[in-house]
Amino acid sequence: MPTTARGALLSVVALLLALVLGILAGRALPSAPAGNSVDVGFARDMATHHSQAVAMAYTAIQTAPSEEVRRLAVDVASTQGNQAGRLQQLLITWDQPLSSAGTGVMAWMAGTDLHARHVVEQRQGRVMPGMATPAELARLGAETGQVFEVDFLQLLLRHHAGGVEMAQYGAEHATTAEVRDLAAAIVTSQRAESQLLEDLLAQRGAQPLPGAVA
Repeated sequence: MPTTARGALLSVVALLLALVLGILAGRALPSAPAGNSVDVGFARDMATHHSQAVAMAYTAIQTAPSEEVRRLAVDVASTQGNQAGRLQQLLITWDQPLSSAGTGVMAWMAGTDLHARHVVEQRQGRVMPGMATPAELARLGAETGQVFEVDFLQLLLRHHAGGVEMAQYGAEHATTAEVRDLAAAIVTSQRAESQLLEDLLAQRGAQPLPGAVA
């Protein structure tokens, strides 16, 4: 076979092979979840939920007088900041907006007891389960010393309780492995951290806020 013909044949074979591999790869890749799915709703709302914990943690890093509370705050800022970034990257990959505006906060849990309670909490000024209200954040920002530490620990513990409930639902109902695995990791880490928060509160002679145990 002439060299030119052989080269043309090899080019055609290579092109066909590339097309077949492309088709197979496309079949292997899961389709992106829909905009109204648990996966997208959880990723969006949990990233927002985490962002408040990170903000409170940065305040504690600067304000808390004890090293143990500052160390805890560094861990919270690092862990939840990383998780929020991963959730937002998933949304970008899925070509979904990062904000819940227009889609309904917590709509992905519609019909559940948590969603019903969330509707009540929204009327009280909480954007999502366990989150602090603007008034609570303003109060925290004005406090110092042990008063600050107790308030921070109480608010963060309640924040974790709401986050655990959201993450547990995400771990059980999301369709993508990425979301299920990350949600399960959030449940595990925040439950362990909640025990530490309770211990730190007890050491300061304080109790968790009502319904704030994860």
